[in-house]
Amino acid sequence: MTEPITTRQALPAFIEGVNIASNSDQGKTVDLSTGVIRLQYWESILQDGIRATVMYGDSGNTIDEKTAIDGLPIVGQEKVQLKFTDNNEETLDLTFYVNNVKPFYDDSNKSAVLLDLVSKEFIMNQKVRVSKRYDGKVSEHVKSILEDVLKTDKDLDIEETQNNYNFLGLNKKPYYMLNYLCKASVPSTQNSEGNTAGFLFYETSKGYKFKSIDTLSVSYTHLTLPTSDLV
Repeated sequence: MTEPITTRQALPAFIEGVNIASNSDQGKTVDLSTGVIRLQYWESILQDGIRATVMYGDSGNTIDEKTAIDGLPIVGQEKVQLKFTDNNEETLDLTFYVNNVKPFYDDSNKSAVLLDLVSKEFIMNQKVRVSKRYDGKVSEHVKSILEDVLKTDKDLDIEETQNNYNFLGLNKKPYYMLNYLCKASVPSTQNSEGNTAGFLFYETSKGYKFKSIDTLSVSYTHLTLPTSDLV
């Protein structure tokens, strides 16, 4: 039986580390956790990958008597190890990469910067393409694109499909093809042909998931809310 899902009031997380590694100087890192003003983390069944933003203040003496942007430097695609404990008392230790750097306050003494963080696969999705022909089960195609094209080493939770689907990649982006395959997938349950709502492809802190909407619907029938959260 599926375990009930219980919501909790949103509370601030405890940030244990925001470690950024330099692309140009191997082994050179800086921890921005003490200067963090705001950290936001997202994961959703409607989102291809996990994301985060980190807003931090910089006194100008963060590394080598310079700001982190100038001293590391931070220009984009730096590896970021983000570790925090959420309000469910679950510690997340996640690897991100800098997608965008937005300084929005700067004077001679201090600055504030917003970092947009994405997964490695998000970066890869902009660089690689699905080009070969695929024959066989859709669930096997999904596994192949994630492992062979996006080169992910994350855990995969891929629900088996019953139907075969043959196609050419046509140099499309991996995320595009994975979402396209969601519509072509039939779960391997009895009498599911023509009676299902399709699949969803998404990422959580545990890895990538490819799940039928019917399976997810069964899980959410066990959702319970505290009476204080009901309107």
